[in-house]
This record gives sequence, C-alpha cells and structure tokens, in this order.
Amino acid sequence: MKRKLLSLAVGVFGLSSVFAQDLNGVCGAYTAQEQLFNQYPELREQYEAYRLLQNSAVTSTVNGKSSVSYEIPVVFHILHEYGNELISDAQVYDAMEVINREFNAADADSVDLVPEFQNLNGNSRITFKLAAKDPFGNCTNGIEHIYSHETRVGDAFSKVNQWNRSRYLNIWVVDIVGVPGAAAYATFPASTDGSGFWVDGVLSGHNYVGTIGTGSPGVESVITHEIGHWLGLAHTFGDSDLINNGPTVCNDDGIADTPPTKGHQNCNYIYPTEWIDCDTTNGGVVEDIQNYMDYSYCYRHFTPGQCTAMNNTLEGIAGQRNNLWTDSTLILTGIKDLEMPQDPNNELTVPLCTPVADFFANQTTACAGTPITFTDVSWNAVVDSRTWTFEDGTPATSTSGVANVTFSGSGWKKVTLTVTNATGSDTREETDYIYISGNWAEANGPTLFDMESETAIGTGTNYFLTQNPEDNYGKFNVVSDNGYDGSKAWKLQTYFDNSQSDPFTDEGFYNQRLGLSMDHLITPAIDLRYTSNVSVSFKYAYATNATNTADITENLRVYTSSNCGQNWTPRILTVDGSTVGSTLTGNDLVTAGYAGYTDFEPVNNGMWKEATFTFNTTTNDNKTRIRFSFEASDNASNLFIDNIQINGTLNTEDPFMKDMEINVYPNPNQGEAISVSYYAQNFPVTFTLRDSQGKLVSVDQNNTTNGLVTHQVAASTNLSAGCYLLEVQSGDHSVIKKVVVL
Repeated sequence: MKRKLLSLAVGVFGLSSVFAQDLNGVCGAYTAQEQLFNQYPELREQYEAYRLLQNSAVTSTVNGKSSVSYEIPVVFHILHEYGNELISDAQVYDAMEVINREFNAADADSVDLVPEFQNLNGNSRITFKLAAKDPFGNCTNGIEHIYSHETRVGDAFSKVNQWNRSRYLNIWVVDIVGVPGAAAYATFPASTDGSGFWVDGVLSGHNYVGTIGTGSPGVESVITHEIGHWLGLAHTFGDSDLINNGPTVCNDDGIADTPPTKGHQNCNYIYPTEWIDCDTTNGGVVEDIQNYMDYSYCYRHFTPGQCTAMNNTLEGIAGQRNNLWTDSTLILTGIKDLEMPQDPNNELTVPLCTPVADFFANQTTACAGTPITFTDVSWNAVVDSRTWTFEDGTPATSTSGVANVTFSGSGWKKVTLTVTNATGSDTREETDYIYISGNWAEANGPTLFDMESETAIGTGTNYFLTQNPEDNYGKFNVVSDNGYDGSKAWKLQTYFDNSQSDPFTDEGFYNQRLGLSMDHLITPAIDLRYTSNVSVSFKYAYATNATNTADITENLRVYTSSNCGQNWTPRILTVDGSTVGSTLTGNDLVTAGYAGYTDFEPVNNGMWKEATFTFNTTTNDNKTRIRFSFEASDNASNLFIDNIQINGTLNTEDPFMKDMEINVYPNPNQGEAISVSYYAQNFPVTFTLRDSQGKLVSVDQNNTTNGLVTHQVAASTNLSAGCYLLEVQSGDHSVIKKVVVL
C-alpha cells in the first residue's frame, strides 16, 4: 500500500535480522527529512539553526556529567489485531528498564567498552516513566491497547490517538513497520514543529521492544537508538541513511567526542585494526562502533557529548521538548512522585487503575457445538477477578482468563466479560461478535441471490452476514436503485466526506487511514450436496480514487467455507474470460474508472463486470457459505455486489430420504399444527423444529418403523408468522424442510 503524504522527518532504524549478524537494512531518516524540506523550505533554516544551538549550548556539568536531571512521561500505544503484536505489560516494563539503564550509564554491558571509550560513558540523567494520568486526567498505567489495521501499516498516519506531545513521549508499537527493512523510526525535534506535531514520537515493531515476550536480547536497544533521534541525535556516521546500501562515506555527527565513522551494521570487526576506516593517520582513530547511534548492535554507551546534546534539546523549544520535564507536566501526567523501577504490583510506582475489559475469540463464525476459545486481554491495570457470560454457551459462565465454549442453536450470540480489581470494574458486551450456524442450509443450489427481498426464504438479504472488524465507518448495506439493472445491491460504503472535518483528527485523516482495513460479506448457507458442476458468478461495480494503475492496491477476494466459517478456501476468479487469480485488484477490479473522491454509485450496466469461479462439491457441502472480503487502500472507494448466482446441475437428493416420501402440511399454514406424512424405514424418526434464527422450538421422536406414518410435530400450533426449519432425521440420514406460517 502506498502512502503519498509521508514527507516528515523521521529517524529510521533499519535491519533485516533480529541479531547483530547480517544486518543489511536501510535507514530513511534523512531521505524523509529531505522530502519534508523540499516541501517546506522554511523548515530547513529552522532545523539547521536548531542543530547549531543543540551542539554548542552548554549545560551545567560536574566531572563531565550533567548536574540537572530530567523525568519524561511516556505512553505506549499498542496497535494490534489480537496477534503477537499485542505485547504484554511485562514486556513494556522490561523495555522501560532497558531504556532507563542505557540513558543513565547503568547498563552492565558498558564494562565491555574498548579502551578508547571507557572514559566516554555518558550519563544523560534522563529518566523515563510510564504516565499515571492520561490527557483527560484519568488513571492510566501508561500502556493503551488500540485495535487497528494500522498495526499492519506502520507509517506516519498509523500514529493514532497521540497524547499531547508537549507532555508525553509517545511510543507506538506495531506488527509491521512501514519503512522496508526497518525495525523502528523516530522524529527529530525541529522537524515536528508547527503542522508536523501529529507525527512526533517513536514507532517500533513489537519484536524490538525489550528482551522478553516477542522481544529478545540483542535488539533491546533499538528504542534507545530511536529516542536518541527523538532527542536530536544524528547517527554517528552523520546525516545519512546510507551504509552498505549506498556509498560508504566517512562522516560525522557534529559532536566532538564521537569520531568520524562510516557506520557499521554488525559486530564482526577485528579490534582495533578493523575499527579504523576514516582517520588512518598516525596509527588511525578507532571508531565508536559501540555507540547507541550506530547500527552495529554492539551497543554499550552514549558519549558525554551526546548526553550534553540531548540535555540541550530538553532545554530548548524545538518539538516542545522543554515542556516535557517541568513540574506542571510531571503533576499533570501523574509521575512526579512515582518511585522507580515501575512495577504494576507496587502502587508507589504504578497507580492502581480500573481495568479496561477486552477479549477476543480464536474464531467468530462456527458451527453449533464447535469449541471456541475466548481470551481475556483486558488492560490498563492488574485484574483480580473476571466473570464471563455466554448466551446459549456451555459453560454459560466462567471466571478463567481463557475460556473454551461451545454454543447451541444458531444466530448471533451475546458474550460479556466483566473484569474487577480493588479500584473498580469494567464490562465489555458484544451482541454481534460470534455467529453460530445450525446444521442446516438456508438455501439449496442452484439458486440466485438477487438482493431484491429481505425475507425471501433462504435467499433474502436478512440471511446474509456482514463483518466490519473495527466497527468503523465503512460497512456493507443493501441499497436500492444502484444495483445491476437499477435494482437492489450490496454496497460497501467506503467514501466519507471529510471536507468539513477538523484537521489532525481521525476524521481528518480518514482517507490516509483507509489502507488495509477489511470488510466481509457472507452469503447464507447453501446446500450444494446435490448440485454438480457448480459455477458461481457475481456482478460487481467499483471505481477508484487512484490515478495510476500501480496505486490501485485495494482488492477483493472470494472464499468458500463448508464448516461454518472455521476455515475459508480462496477461489480462483475469472473476469471477461481471463483468469485473474484469487485476488481482484488493479484494472481487473475497477469497472467504472476514477471516482474523484465522490460518493460513487453505478448509473448503468456498463459500470459493472461479472466474475466467476468453479469448485467441486462434496457431501460436506451441506451448508456452504461464500465470503467476499474487501481490503481497502488509501485510494479506495465504494464497492457494489449484486446477483450472486449459483449455477449447476441439480442431482437427486439423498435416495434414503427420497424413499421416505416426506410430505409436510399444511404449508404454508395459518397457525395449524404442522403434520408430516412419510414411509418409515428401519429407524425411528426425530423431528427438530427451529425458527429462522435457529432458535429451538421443539424436538420429538416417532418410534414407528417400516410403514406409513402421520406425525404431528410437537409445539407447532399457533406459531408466530415467519419461516421455520423442520429437520427430519432417520438413522444417519436427514433432510430439512421449510415451513411458512402466515
């Protein structure tokens, strides 16, 4: 996905491996900065003036160390989709311990400094503390969880919910960093003044946070490196992103006690001979490969000069860094009197807040009786106790952090989690999160879903499922007059008019935060056991806001599932007679040209295309569903889907059930009892009656065998008007009959 507006100065720490060996990544700090300066030339003068001030100003020092100490409030924004990127609080606390050791010359590894730098182990006297109050004054542990597809984007616009940068160091943790080969990146102070404030902070991949969890020893100093940029430090090899991926040029960072260096991407150099590249006169000058601002992963120290530079940054106005450590800020963010190290079990270091209830399930669509695992991932505080409730679930309640549940019946199931500690409790209730399918189909193949009726038995739009994982603006809904032939159709409303929205808000950034968001449309369950040579076709209409084919990265994929959505199989699509693969994108997706950032609607059949796919059915396809999954880009517009046609040859139904000559009557009826006549075979017959939502009405059994039987279904009189499903089962064979009550 391409972001066109990322032209802000960042310090990017690049690598291609977790360990110090074979690090060949790139750093885009100064490339991005040049883009910004070319767009806003006045910022170049401000930045250069700031750098002169930073490196020449003198703070009060004693024996080469600052006599002023600083405390900085920190907030971690964990962007996640309930994957490995949802790191634990313990991993964040571990990272904070690493950062504080390294900024205060307290890392045990500093004993390994080579002789040339043993007396240059600088102490910045900067302490970082997780915030205890959020921008609204609410209690926080300084770690917030944000469910967002932006965790897979990792660019400037992924910095959602920034807390006031003049009071907090914002650190975003994501699954994927949006700079190729990068582990993390940060902004320089002067580059975020004015309208650039909203990108201020550090963004890091989750596996470069701390030494535990998804982090690991050897890469824990990545965030230290990025905070160095955030406090104004350049790479020790100067204002450049180029090491092995470009000209190897010796350069300097403007700080007196860091010698010129060409930069290094690993530790595999023989000391001292291979540590000398730039100044080779009189035996040469050993370069500072062990500096936090190199790329070597041999990290051991900052120099006193670098510490002075960072202290000067905190004393200066660039990026509002001078406001971060004032008493008023420390009081407003709640960290003034917090002791160190911070420990969530010690209220003197981390205040006890009310937890925020949150959970996820390993699957959100399943068959009745299929185990589903629910995991409590509540945040903001230690949880002392919890209570789950599961509608139609077994068990119906639980107090475990991880609960395994099966559901009966069908339809959307309500799930509730309440978490509690000594401070209070919080509840999350979801009514349309888990969908359970019954052991029957709503429709039989061949069939057509034309979207013209909400309630048509088996094919009405009320039987469709829609999923919008982030509950955001864009959702599938049925619209009139915009379908093929001017009929009804499903519309994914992606367009949003934000022309009147405030800048630097979620609405203001709507289009820049569309990319990689997902929406799903799922058909009713279809019985295809007796349909052969199945071919599925559908109409679609789409216009894009991209102006180049290469920028049309939004895509539509189609899947089928025969097990209620537990597993989905991608289908190979054909458009206009050509096979396009499992993904509709680029010109294959676009049917109506350029949308022009308007609320696109197709106005004639020429704006539609048809896609088809085939698959071989089996006896397991008794309740097959089709899923249409749209992944947006920042250039995405509205998508329309219509006329989902299931073609094929209808074969004979189950011969065993056919021989029973089952007749259900009266059908339709007006409140009379439902009767069934049939020829019984060698087994008793069970009758299960459900409403259209799968709610059980009755179950009864007739034990008569081998003869003509007339049976009255239990509890079938005076039913409310609607469609009912009667399952007739004899031995291992079954059939579902639909009954309409008027």
